[in-house]
Amino acid sequence: KANYPDAKARLYSADAKKTNGKYDEALIRYNEYKKEVPDDPRGENGAKSCELATKWKDAPTRYKVENVAQINSKQEDFSPAYIDKKYSGLYFTSTREGATGGTPDGQTGQNFSDIFETKLDKNGKWSTPSPIPSPVNGNANDGSCVISKKGNMIVFTRCNVEKGKILPCGLYISLKKGTTWDEPKRLPFSTDSIAFAHPALSADEQTLVFSSKLPGGYGGLDLWMSLFDKKTKEWGAPVNLGPAINTPGDECFPFIHDDGTLYFSSNGQLGMGGLDIFSAKKIGENKWGEVANLQAPLNSNADDFGIIFEGKKERGYFSSNREGGKGMDDIWQFSKPPLRFTIEG
Repeated sequence: KANYPDAKARLYSADAKKTNGKYDEALIRYNEYKKEVPDDPRGENGAKSCELATKWKDAPTRYKVENVAQINSKQEDFSPAYIDKKYSGLYFTSTREGATGGTPDGQTGQNFSDIFETKLDKNGKWSTPSPIPSPVNGNANDGSCVISKKGNMIVFTRCNVEKGKILPCGLYISLKKGTTWDEPKRLPFSTDSIAFAHPALSADEQTLVFSSKLPGGYGGLDLWMSLFDKKTKEWGAPVNLGPAINTPGDECFPFIHDDGTLYFSSNGQLGMGGLDIFSAKKIGENKWGEVANLQAPLNSNADDFGIIFEGKKERGYFSSNREGGKGMDDIWQFSKPPLRFTIEG
C-alpha cells in the first residue's frame, strides 16, 4: 500500500498470500512482480503454482488424510520414522513436555526437541509417546531420524549448543546393543561448520540421502547422498543430487521408498505453499528423474514434509502444520482406499 520501492515487497506479499491459501490474491501479486522483474523466474513460477494449487485443491487425489490425534501435542511433532520392518511403532521428533533437554530453545521458545517413541497395540491404539533414553537424546535439539530395517542402527540429526549458542546441525549414527543405543558418533563427512540434517536410507542401506548447505549446491538446503563402502565400512564423500532435484529454494526431509522412488519436501519447486512433498522415480543407480508434486490432500497451503511409506503399501505418515491439527507441526496418516467396482452381466 505504501508503494515500497523494492519489488521484493510484491514477491514476499505473494508468498504470504499463497501460504495462507489466498491463491487469487497471490496470483495478482506474482504477476505484478513478474512485470517489474521479468528476469526472476520466481514471478512466473509463483503465478503457475497458484493456478496449479487451485486446480489440485478443486480436484484432489484419492488419498485420505487424517490427524493422528492420539500421539500429537500442542507443541511441534514431526518427522515420523518406522522403528523396524514390522511397522509396529514410530520414532518422531517433538518439543513437548518431557523432552530431556529441559530448557527452552532461544530460537524457537519451545523445548529443545527430542526423539519420542510410540507403539501400536493389537487394537490399533497408540501408546503414550515417551522420549527414547540417552545417549541418543541429549541436552540440545535431537530429531529427524531414520532406522534400519532390522532396527539395530539409527542415523539422526543433532544440533549441539555451546555456551548458549546453537551450532550447525550434524548427522550422527548409533548402533543398538541389546535393547539400548550405543554412544552416537558423528558421521565423518558431517563437519561441524556446515549444516547437515534429515537422513534417509535406501532399502539396501547402502545409500544415505540427506539435506545440507554444503558449498557447491543450488540454493538453500540441497539434497546430497553418501554411499557406503563395504570394504572400508565408511560413508563416502557427499554428492549433490543435481539441478533436477535441487532448486534455489530448500530441499529437505527426504525418504527413499522400497521401490527406489525418492520423496522429499521443497519450497523451490512448483507447489501449493510453504513446503510441499514431491516424488522422483528412480531411473538408474542412485539417479532420479522428473519431479512430481503429490498434490492435495497430501499437500496444502501450509508446510507438508517428512513423509514415510509402510513398505510398498499406499499408506504411511507425514508432518504438516495445516489447519485442523492439534498443535503446531502434527503427525498425519494417509492411505489410498482400494477402488471398488460393482459389475453386472
